[in-house]
Amino acid sequence: MFQDGDLLPELNARENVGLLMILDGVRRAQALAEADNALASVGLEGLGRRKPAELSGGERQRVAIARALGRPSATFVIADEPTASLDRQRADEVVETLVASVRRRGATLVMATHDPEVASVCDRTHILDTAVIGQPTA
Repeated sequence: MFQDGDLLPELNARENVGLLMILDGVRRAQALAEADNALASVGLEGLGRRKPAELSGGERQRVAIARALGRPSATFVIADEPTASLDRQRADEVVETLVASVRRRGATLVMATHDPEVASVCDRTHILDTAVIGQPTA
């Protein structure tokens, strides 16, 4: 899941979420129903028919999270700043939903974040200090 959502602009939110399930072999009607559930889990019920251009940055990011949550076959999820465009309350809700979904499936979540509160829910954290990358040692 990319920080900017990386949604297909010609598809609505529901179709963006359901597309990967359809490609995984799920029947279209079932995939779109599951997409509705995934969108509801990130607080976007009723917005499934909107195209990405009709959504705020935070809403687009939550569609991308719903897309990741909507893939029950996914055993590994990589999330780049999944809460960057969200307010604190929505960020906490989304992280809780994301982590619970990944744990329920027994999947692995690798998440990049600058937010210490988001990082605090992880089982393990690693801090990358980019200030020293490429610097000569004295």
